[in-house]
Order: sequence, then structure tokens, then C-alpha cells
Amino acid sequence: MPAFDFTTLFWWGLPLAAAPLVIHLINLLRHRRVPWAAMEFLLASQKKYRSRVLLRQLLLLLLRTVAVAGLVVALAQPRWQAAPGGLFGGGGMHLVLIDDSYSMGDTAASEPGGGDRQTAFDRGLEAADAILAGTVGSEAETLAVGLFSELTRGELAIPATTVDPATRQQIRDRVGSLPCSWLATKPREPLERAAAAAAAADGPCTLWLISDFRRCDWQDEEAADGLRRLAEAGVGIRLIDAAEPAATAGNLAVTRLEAVGGVPAVGVRVPIELAIRNDGDTEVRDVRVSLREDDGTRPGLRIAAIPAGGTATARFDARFQTRGDHLVTARLPNDRLAADNDRSCVIDVVDQIDVLVVSDDPAAGSAGSDAFYVANALAPGGAAATGLRPRIVPASSLGAIDLEPYDCLWLLDVERFEATAVTALEQHAAAGGGVVFFTGPRTEAALITRDLHRAGDGLFPVPLAGDVEILPAPGGDRVPDLVAEDHPVVTVLAGRRNPLLDMVRVERVMAVERTFDEAAAPGLRRLLSLRDGRPLILEKPFGDGLVAVVLSTAAPIWNTWARGNPSWVVVMLELQNHLARRRRQVASLTVGRELTVPLLPGRDEIEVDFLVPPDAALVRQTALARPDGGLEARLPTRVPGGYAARWRRADGSEREKLVAVNVNPEEGLLEPAGREQLDRQLAGIDFRYDTAAGLAPGDSGLAGVPLAMPLLVGLLGVLALEQFAALAASYHPVRSARRSIPRR
Repeated sequence: MPAFDFTTLFWWGLPLAAAPLVIHLINLLRHRRVPWAAMEFLLASQKKYRSRVLLRQLLLLLLRTVAVAGLVVALAQPRWQAAPGGLFGGGGMHLVLIDDSYSMGDTAASEPGGGDRQTAFDRGLEAADAILAGTVGSEAETLAVGLFSELTRGELAIPATTVDPATRQQIRDRVGSLPCSWLATKPREPLERAAAAAAAADGPCTLWLISDFRRCDWQDEEAADGLRRLAEAGVGIRLIDAAEPAATAGNLAVTRLEAVGGVPAVGVRVPIELAIRNDGDTEVRDVRVSLREDDGTRPGLRIAAIPAGGTATARFDARFQTRGDHLVTARLPNDRLAADNDRSCVIDVVDQIDVLVVSDDPAAGSAGSDAFYVANALAPGGAAATGLRPRIVPASSLGAIDLEPYDCLWLLDVERFEATAVTALEQHAAAGGGVVFFTGPRTEAALITRDLHRAGDGLFPVPLAGDVEILPAPGGDRVPDLVAEDHPVVTVLAGRRNPLLDMVRVERVMAVERTFDEAAAPGLRRLLSLRDGRPLILEKPFGDGLVAVVLSTAAPIWNTWARGNPSWVVVMLELQNHLARRRRQVASLTVGRELTVPLLPGRDEIEVDFLVPPDAALVRQTALARPDGGLEARLPTRVPGGYAARWRRADGSEREKLVAVNVNPEEGLLEPAGREQLDRQLAGIDFRYDTAAGLAPGDSGLAGVPLAMPLLVGLLGVLALEQFAALAASYHPVRSARRSIPRR
């Protein structure tokens, strides 16, 4: 149907087409009677040719009327389109939903190395502009635009607005300035909000859903159910695919960056691991990763290869020379999607970390005791700085000690535990702390099984049957007593035969009850086993923490491990770091979550200054009361990076907290759903599918085919015909060639 860019000009200019008729009538009124001698001859001639003259005059009048009307129509910029809107308007509401998740930043269709790289979101905005260009300037037609990220908060980027020549350009300018977000918003909630907006609309409603339609978003029923409810409500559905269907290049994403061991203390080595995912269908080689530590750069990493559809990990060490929070950032080179190329983590560095060592030995701490060997493994002293500071206490004082400052507790051959001590240990582990049990001659197997294991509901990983002797290998063969399992604590000792483990001799262990099914225990893992298949070290999760048990002594009483064997120190340090890891991890927020800073009433001031990336803009927030009586300052996060929160205490001291905010790496999975999957997933739903390129302004899509140029060409033809008709209808005689008269 025809539509006009300047509808008002068309309607105001259309009456001008009557100008030739009005001029003709005025000329008829101006005729005068003139007496003439030859009138009788002329009247006779007029009667003979009257019909022919009248037809010529009517044709001339029609051509002049068409010429004026054609000029008016051409100035109104007509188009031919099949979209809603047209000459007399279609009425109703057009609701445009634009997916602004960060996957829409995909630049797969751009030229490599180009300057301004067009994203899928840019193509989506062009499609929205074309939809706006196809609407009609009538009071019956309205348009609203919503972004996925804002619809989750119940907000429309552009509320429902009547489209007319006065508002159309304003709306187009606002649409063109809409930003793409860093969020990973699924379509379910925006579609629910759209259903509410459509229900409130007067008259028919058309939903325009502009997205990249990734497979991971459209392989479940949630999105399909949202569209199905809209279709059942009578809403017309148009799906506009802004992705590049011919894209072949893969996308690399940093999916993980975290400390995986070590003690985050001043001057101590902290291993940090990153993981990079390759979403392409070909292997990527020689991937270089740049690293930053706080405000400075540090040597980067090189990953030889990342398999297609796989993940590669790499580790590097960091040593921090000052206490406090430190921000570490890993960055990949630019590829088709830049948003998931960066990832940050925060390492909370302290001067030293306290470790609680509990023993029933009256000589605990003296040479030869369990506590002596454990404490010396955790803090050897000298140049081997570990950042750990062991504190040895008797088991009788366990119930009265505040366990909150300790990441990990070491319980060495304790005979029995009071009820208050059991409760304190379980609360500590449930809150993310680590607990290590060593058994020995004082351990009462029955009491441990009854009070701590409690048929699998308690803290202790396994039920105990009592101590047993490990007989020498038959035939006197030198078979290693220890076997390293697949576990990160003993990774350094696994694989080929390790001479350090081969030196260890185990003579006695605490046996596990024969009826206990190790495979059926949830989360139970072995770290080390004996040559006869018995477990030596096991762990299990308890709440948010981890609990490990060593079914032998720490001192060289039942075994020889701690007697000058370097592997003893290595495994004890790795076990300490592994169990304390959950308490030391600084939470990393996902973009879109609120950053919260808890404050203590009376000790902290209520004003908190947040420094927001990327340019450290200052945002001041006032803390609000929590239901539990505490205070909390909150800040919504909109971009990734390192956020800093600063506040003062009542004594005048300043506090600072760093938080790493990262994108959701799952949004970087760019595999498109494709038309076939959408047809299967949306079976039974009446929808129309188009690409954003097909709706771009200037194409024969929604914006329509411009008719101004063909109309001007036709207008020239009409004017030429008008000249011939005017000449034919005039009374001017046709000039003939002058006859030549010969001279005599």
C-alpha cells in the first residue's frame, strides 16, 4: 500500500489539483460578446466541430489537473510498502522489543581491521528505525520501544507515543541513541512485560522482537511460551533477526579467573588460574593474554592452542607487596565479541593468616608431637615464607574459642569432643571454613562415629571401626605404600612413580567400617590411598566448607611420612590452601547484580562513595537499614570492571573494599538458533520472520520502495502530453511552407 514521508504536505497540497478547473471557470466568466459580420459562418462551423473541441478541452483540463496533483504527491515523498501503515493508516500499537544483551555486540559481519565495526545491535537499531519509518502519522497509530534490560525493571525506553510528523524524528533520534548493555537478559521476562503492555493497548497490537536469536536462549520452552501467550491474546508477532547468518569466525571468552591456592599474604606466592573458552568450530592457536595487576601491567601469558568447542586453562603466580584488596585483570585480543574478552578478580591480601591447631597431647608443640610436625609444615620459617601463623591450643578449650578468624582448623588425635565443640566445628564448616582430622592412638573410633559422623549427617567423613596394622608387602617387595588419586591437593605427586612417596612407610591406620559404602556417600573423594586399597586421606563437603580426614598420625608414630620427607610439607600446605579456599575467595559479582557494603551502626558512617568503572566516576550512596538492624549501602552495577567502595569509621579511619564485576560468560555463546529451530520451537504460533538487513532503510523492506523518482518521470510525460493537447485545442493556424513564385 502507498505511504508518505510527509503526510501532512500531501493532504494540504491535494486541493491544489483543482486549480486548473478553477482557472478554467474564471476564464469562462471573462468572455465578451463581439459583433462580427462573418458570425453565421463561424456558428455553423462550431456546430460541426463542437464535440471534438470539447473533448480536447476536457483532456487538456485533466492533464493539467494530473500534473498539479502529481507534483503534490512527489513532494510528499510516496513509498510503496507492505508493512503496517499506509495512506489511511492501520491503527493500533506497534511494540518494538530490542534485545540489548551484550551478545548483540557481535561484529561478525564487519570487515576485519575496520574502523567502526557494525554490531548486531546496530543492525537492530536500523531495523527499529525502518519500523518507525513504516508507521503512519495518524492519531490511531502509536509506537513504544523497550530494551530487554529495562523491561526486566518494568520500564520502556520510549513509552507509547502517537506517531506524527512532529514526533517521528524525535523518536528516531532517541532510538538511534539507545545503548547496548553488558547484561545477559533472557527473553522470558521481557516477553512477560510486553504481554502486559499489549493488554493495556487500545486496538490491535503488533510485537516486533529484534534479537540475535541464539540457540541457548531459544532451545527451552520459556521464550516460546511467552510468544505463545502473546499470539493467543491476538498480538501480531514479527521476529527480526539481527545476527549475521553467514558468520563463521569463533568467539573466545575468558570464563574464569580466580586464585586456586597459596596463601594471600604479603610476599607469598599466590597461584591464579584463568580459563578461556573457544566457541568456534576450529582450533585457535597462539592465544596471547595480557595481564594487569591493579594499575600496572605485568608479563602476559601465551596459550599454545584451544580446541574447537573446548576450554584451555593457564596459571600464573602473583606476589603482592602490600596488604589490602588487589585487582587482577586478564584480557584477550579483540575478536567478534569484545564484551567477554576481559575478566577480573580481587585478591584480599593480609599480613598473615592464623591457623588453629588443636591437640590432646600434653606435650603438644614440643618436638616429636603431632602439633609440632603440623605447625612446622605450615610455617617452616626461614626463607620459606608461607604467610601462615599456627596457634596450638588444647581440645578442652575448643568450645570457648571464637573460630571466625581461622580459615582452617587442624584437629590432631583428639579423643572426644564436647557437644559445644561439635556444634562450633559444624557451624564453622557450614560457613565455608575448612577442618582437618588426624587420627591416632588417642582417637576413640566409636565416639567419633557416634558424635561426629552420625550416619553421614555429621561432620566426620566416614565411620571408624578401629585401628589396624598394615602388613608388609608379600615376598618383601618394595611396593609403595601410598597411591596418589586424582585430586588437586596431590596433583604434584600423581602420575609416574614419585620417589618421595615411595619412601613413605605406613604401619597402622584407622580402618573404615566394612559396611560403609564409600561410593554412595555424596561428595566423598579420596586424596591418597594405601597399596591394599584402603583410604588414607578423604574429604567431603559440609555446608559451604570442606572437611578432610587423615586416617593415620601426623607424627611419625604410625607412619614415616613427616620424618624428613619434603612431600609431607608440600601436601600439608596444599591441603591447608585447598580447605581454606572457600573462605578466602572474594565474591565476584555478575553485571546487573547489586553491590552491597554492610556497615556497623555506631562504628561506620552511613555515607559510602562508590568509584564506578571505567573512569572511576564517583557515586555517593546513603546506607539503609536492614531487617536485622544492620546498615547496608547498595549500588546497581551496569558495567564490568573493578568497583571501589570507600567509607569512614566513627574514629576517623578510612575503609576501602574492592569488588570485581564481570559479565556472564554464557551470553558469549553465539551459535544461532536458525530458522528451522525457531519453526520447531514456535510450532503453532503465527509469526513472520525477517532479517534486519531486509528492513534497512533504502531496501524494499518495511520502509518501502520510494516512488518519488518514477513519479517525476511520469510527471514529465504528463507535461509533454499537456503541451501537445494545448496546441491541438488552440485556434492558432498551422503554418505552411511559403510558395515560391517564379519571376517572369
